[in-house]
Amino acid sequence: MKQLTAREQGTLQALADAFYEVVPLELRTYCALTSAISKAVLDHFAIPASIVPCQLWCATPTDNYVIGFVGNNKTEGKWDGHAICMAGNWLIDTALHHLQREFQIPVPPVVVLEAFAIPTQIISRANLSNHHTIWWHTPPQGAHTVPPENPPSLVSEYAVELIAKMTEMSSFRTLPLLGCKGLPKCFNSETKHETIQNS
Repeated sequence: MKQLTAREQGTLQALADAFYEVVPLELRTYCALTSAISKAVLDHFAIPASIVPCQLWCATPTDNYVIGFVGNNKTEGKWDGHAICMAGNWLIDTALHHLQREFQIPVPPVVVLEAFAIPTQIISRANLSNHHTIWWHTPPQGAHTVPPENPPSLVSEYAVELIAKMTEMSSFRTLPLLGCKGLPKCFNSETKHETIQNS
């Protein structure tokens, strides 16, 4: 697993800071789509990234809450899974809002953190509070782990806007220059109304 440099980690944090200033809040539970947008932005900044299916757990002293791969019946337009964007040994999760919507657990809109360095079925963990801990697990064996396809035009549209927003941020401008690729093609707003699947 590639170790990200300090400047690459800074790029992930800048992406997290800008994400929902650009992407509409109503997409906070569209994990496959928002992870694809994150990947497109990181690809632009020459940081190899991938969309990784996972199971999201929130543990409290008395209960466990789980998002993704819990055996729900297939519903039209809905995927029984969760996905994050991984870049080297770091992850960015842009769809924690599931926990708030389903279980009324307050969560930040985006989390950026380092993955565990050793081979394990647990990808990473983070403390929300003294009583709430989030765990990212690999999916259960036999689960349907292929995320739904996303409209490329929609991914490109928000990626372009995020790249522009990030390059305007003073915190991002102080980072050493990265080897940026060309901007992804920007599609007009008429292509925005395409079918996307929630998770």
